[in-house]
Amino acid sequence: MKIGILSQWYDPEPGPAALPGVYAREMVARGHTVNALTGFPNYPDGKLHEGYRVRRVASENRDGVDVTRVALYPNHSQSALGRATNYASFALSATLSGGRALRGVDAVWVYNSPITVSLPLLTHTRNGRTPFFLHVQDLWPDSLIHSGMVPEGSIAKWFSAVASAIVRATERRAAVIGVSSRSVREIILERDARIDPSTIVYAPNPTNETLFRPAEELRRDSRVNDAGSDRIDVMYAGAVGEVQGLDTLLDAAALLAHRAHIAFTIVGDGISRGRLESEAARRGLRNVRFIGRVPQTEIPRLMAGSDIQLVSLSDAPFLNYTTPSKIAALLASGLPIVGHLPGDGARLIEESGAGITTPPGNAEQLAASIERMADAGRTAWRNYGERGRAYYEEHLSVARTTETIINSLSGSLKNQSRG
Repeated sequence: MKIGILSQWYDPEPGPAALPGVYAREMVARGHTVNALTGFPNYPDGKLHEGYRVRRVASENRDGVDVTRVALYPNHSQSALGRATNYASFALSATLSGGRALRGVDAVWVYNSPITVSLPLLTHTRNGRTPFFLHVQDLWPDSLIHSGMVPEGSIAKWFSAVASAIVRATERRAAVIGVSSRSVREIILERDARIDPSTIVYAPNPTNETLFRPAEELRRDSRVNDAGSDRIDVMYAGAVGEVQGLDTLLDAAALLAHRAHIAFTIVGDGISRGRLESEAARRGLRNVRFIGRVPQTEIPRLMAGSDIQLVSLSDAPFLNYTTPSKIAALLASGLPIVGHLPGDGARLIEESGAGITTPPGNAEQLAASIERMADAGRTAWRNYGERGRAYYEEHLSVARTTETIINSLSGSLKNQSRG
């Protein structure tokens, strides 16, 4: 099968932006021809990656994938105008300049975030005549409104109405809708009775398995995390923003200050980092350290040098149906997890058997969960990690989700030929 990929983000962009490349390489490994239509890499800081400059169109071959890049306005700031310009510029360029990249493909997989990809998607698939797999990453307009990027009031109402209309039009034309969080399926069906439930499949996102592999292997290779040490390192690695709810982590660290051997490491950057660092210093939290942003290639080694991993989100309602991408990375790494989050993300950690969870926003409960995990000891941590790794391989691996995508698109092509 000749598969087109449409995504504003692609390699060498890290984190969740790397997922389109992860899927593309697996598709190529399975014998499919893959063409990708994307933008110039500027995630996560809005700066162009080294070796790239914005042009109208540029082509390259990465790992057997023919990649076409079209112009966009590089931006990943908290400026609503800047982000809107970033999204809109890619949508326009991909529509006007990207047609050749998706011409002649049998089917398209689209990374459905942001919804502005709908314009080039519907254009180049001729309103769905070429079957496409709509892989929903975020619920729009909810994610943008609740994150504060869109001001409340009449603007939010107008934006919500327009975005909802775009979402409905795209979902109705999709051959298959893939949801990475289970509860999103019911939300889609509740919002639009015209969607056929049989077209929605659960397609959880994997991680970059070339980076995130069992931590025990990394520990043997690099001799990190001496088992004889009394220090217990609880690590949070990821975005440091308001939706991560890390103020509660500082409160929990204060409650655990008397447990001198339990220390907290926050790896990553974001709009809240400066404020949180200042607050930790003001409160004299010597058991908390901030490392800041590091290259993604360094993250697995840092995680392997820790004992317990923390996943954290705030108690904002829309986060109930969000599954943080880092959970897959932690499960693949075989690390014990304390989850401080609601909804689908918490259920995934519990179902995998990889850790324990606590509702967001309650420092006392979070501190108690961290203390419970810390006191469980290394044998228990290893058991948590092994269960998580086994769950990842069975349910979340690149091979498993790519198989779901390929089978769904193949089925749609067969149905189309019969029709």
